[in-house]
Amino acid sequence: MGARRSKAVALALAAALGAGGVMAQGNDRLSGLLVNRIEEDRSGACVQAARVDLNAMPPVQVGAACADRLRAVRPALGARFEIGSISKAFVGVLAAEMAARGEVRLDQTLAALLPSAAGVAREALSAITLADLLTHHGGLPPLPPGFRPADPADPYADLRPDTVYGPLAQVKRPASGRYAYSNWAFLMLSDLLAQRAGQPFDALLRERVLEPLGLHETRVASNDGLAPGRLSNGRPAATWNVPVAYAGAGGLRSTVDDLVILARALLGEVPAGTPESLRRALRTSQEKLRDGNARFDLAWAWHLMKRPAGAPLLFHNGMTGGFSATLVLDVQRRRAAIVLADAAGGFDDLALHLLDAQAPLAPARKPVALDLPTAQAVAGRYELAPGFVLTVSLDGARLYAQATGQGRFELLRDARGDFYTMVTDLVIRFDGIGPAGGDGRATGLTLFQGGGAMPARRLD
Repeated sequence: MGARRSKAVALALAAALGAGGVMAQGNDRLSGLLVNRIEEDRSGACVQAARVDLNAMPPVQVGAACADRLRAVRPALGARFEIGSISKAFVGVLAAEMAARGEVRLDQTLAALLPSAAGVAREALSAITLADLLTHHGGLPPLPPGFRPADPADPYADLRPDTVYGPLAQVKRPASGRYAYSNWAFLMLSDLLAQRAGQPFDALLRERVLEPLGLHETRVASNDGLAPGRLSNGRPAATWNVPVAYAGAGGLRSTVDDLVILARALLGEVPAGTPESLRRALRTSQEKLRDGNARFDLAWAWHLMKRPAGAPLLFHNGMTGGFSATLVLDVQRRRAAIVLADAAGGFDDLALHLLDAQAPLAPARKPVALDLPTAQAVAGRYELAPGFVLTVSLDGARLYAQATGQGRFELLRDARGDFYTMVTDLVIRFDGIGPAGGDGRATGLTLFQGGGAMPARRLD
């Protein structure tokens, strides 16, 4: 442990956390755990994390570490991170607070909530309710049909009312009521709740949730104090600039300290003077609204992770172009874990391990040398779509990929068996090829990029 720790800087944090006036304790053991998980990760990420246990003393432990021991620029203590889809959990609490006041109802339809100027076919939307939107059961696709961002690196910057609401005219009456994750639902939700209350979304969230809980460092679509982000390959990433009206889908920025305060409030340690409507919202937002699948059910934007024993975990994660975030709570045992990273790629396993030491840790994505048998096993042509083929080929000792009509790029490999590139943020996983390679040829692949997964069959 000591030798490994010397390879990366593990910085214990100590910060005054608002809830309860308890000083968080920097913890070398926690920081050492972070080092062991992320050391030499190809993202070069720096991670700030907290473990909350309201039955222990101290109730909060915090730590930080960077994957690259030589990294010169590191997030400052108290720096803000993009928290991506954890923003949806804030929308869930806000919706529950408005419901507690009688301003909205779970059975209200999208047609009833829509602003009058939207100009869409309301009769087609009479089946989609507020509860459906909060639980991804509205039959809506991940993004509005026809959505084409001007800058894929900052995909939501040019959203307008017509691009958010206009495609609703194409929505058919949902037939299944099944879970289907939809950013589109929450792009609308933050705006619809704000219009219902007659305030901009940032002002409404600040008045109803952030200020009463003492979350003074959480911002809506504001980049002041924001740490620089990076792609999962370590290259600099663009900041996401989500218009305030639609920021509920992923436009909030926050700090470890503020998320600790939120976690403590969700665990029942609510600051004195908190309005009763918000106290009720913190409780009701955790209640199950819809069945999900074998792994989780759905509350007010939260995913309720099922466990073999014990109550479900309250879970949400988030990822933007240059950041990863995870917030998970064991309400039954009054515990929580928070992980914020200044790189894309995700560290959910680390948060779950901080909550429960029996949860396995994933290996760091360390770059590894490409061996010839593995390169030969994956070389070939893969059909991503009709007429759109990805050709993977060997050139000397290097492996390259080239899609139809595009330039070729080198594929590198990491310790998890994933292939990646330095020219953009994508990952390729070949069927039958794991961390140790594989016997015979790969039979297909899945290309992961921008939050989507595209499978491809092998042609030859």
